[in-house]
Amino acid sequence: MTANTGTFGQELTTERVASGFAIPVLVTAPTDDPDRIFIVEQGGLIRIADRSGNGVYPDPFLDISDRVRSGGERGLLGLAFHPDYDNTGYLFVNYTNSSGATTVARFSVSANNPDLADPASEKILLTVSQPYSNHNGGNIVFGPDGYLYIGMGDGGSGNDPGNRAQNPLEFLGKILRIDVDNGDPYGIPADNPFVNDPGTLDEIWAIGVRNPWRWSFDRETGDLWIGDVGQSAREELDFQPADSPGGENYGWRCMEGFRCTGLDGCNCNGPELTLPIYDYTHAGGRCSVTGGYVYRGPSIPLLAGTYFFADYCAADIWSFRYDGSQMSEFTDRTVELDPGNGQAIDFIPSFGEDGLGELYIVDIEGEVYRLKTTLELETNTLTAGQNGIFRARGAAANTMVYFVYSLTGTGRTTVPPLGVDLALASPQLVGQKQADASGTAVLVKLVPGIAQGKTVWLQAAVDGNSSNVITTVID
Repeated sequence: MTANTGTFGQELTTERVASGFAIPVLVTAPTDDPDRIFIVEQGGLIRIADRSGNGVYPDPFLDISDRVRSGGERGLLGLAFHPDYDNTGYLFVNYTNSSGATTVARFSVSANNPDLADPASEKILLTVSQPYSNHNGGNIVFGPDGYLYIGMGDGGSGNDPGNRAQNPLEFLGKILRIDVDNGDPYGIPADNPFVNDPGTLDEIWAIGVRNPWRWSFDRETGDLWIGDVGQSAREELDFQPADSPGGENYGWRCMEGFRCTGLDGCNCNGPELTLPIYDYTHAGGRCSVTGGYVYRGPSIPLLAGTYFFADYCAADIWSFRYDGSQMSEFTDRTVELDPGNGQAIDFIPSFGEDGLGELYIVDIEGEVYRLKTTLELETNTLTAGQNGIFRARGAAANTMVYFVYSLTGTGRTTVPPLGVDLALASPQLVGQKQADASGTAVLVKLVPGIAQGKTVWLQAAVDGNSSNVITTVID
């Protein structure tokens, strides 16, 4: 096997891991949580599911439905766990209160039960009145700097009638940045871009957004990706590099994507505006962009650096790479990521990451799906001096499956006879086995005694396709 920079296909799909939710709008998890995903229901509940698909926990993690006004674009809309959640036990939510205002609040996990948060522990950090019922934003995310970022819509109605997104003395139509670890109820980071400007609110990080419904930080680079929902013509993706000092003006209400709105008082395409890296029209039933994530999970290393996003109404899913100036490998993933087996992803309010960085898709009709390879590898616990069991599922019936390992880590190695790129550096063959009629191949192989304590990376491959990667330490 020789290293090469060529690219050969790896087939992806989605697998339903949890269902039965009432209007789910988000899935997330504390960093490094290996087992759980947390699903936000618009009505005011947060539920826990096993990330491997072994069911939904019977009791909600948090129930604040008694203080949430839900319906349309209102409700419990955002959830973010403190970066040091294991020690602080703090989680933060964004919800619409009974008067229709946006509320950002902190809750604490139970001291006695890690699967239960205390609804009586609420500490309200921020309340922002909403003049209309739509464009509530709702997303809250901790950045790599440890500060909490809050996405605020423009206040609603059409064409931002109050010109709030461009008003530096309004929270609406902005992304805010606050310090939840200092100050009461919060502090202002000293390097916020307008902190010394008396004509601009100190909390503001960026201005000129219409309804930044879903956005995320690349967990490896720190780059910020914003899906900003358009008015009636264009949907846009905005990009802020990790080294930005903030202060960007993303253009709304003067710009909708790359389109000049022509509204009064607007200077379109001015040098003070930061234009999107991509926009698209409402053709084909599309209506609302759902910003996603850059894939950084351990299971599919060849996807690393690929950004996924979708349209809510059409359930179209796309991906691409971006180097800070140019897009590449733009791919329509809609058909590829259809789960099949009588299931379908109909409306996509959100993507999500689990604690390890694997990617999920939320269907507002009650389901959560996980991105995966069609060829899936699993093993038993590998112990030196004992038989290892290597099982690959999803191959074509009666095809040969090759099992490989690496002791040096992930990489890209092209195997021309199979037409695949393996995601391993210096891979070695463990063995091969023909798949049965169901497409499953099982290889039993003795794990050498000298392997004890070593980290090993494992993968399976067939003609034209390769599996997920498993990383494990030999017992």
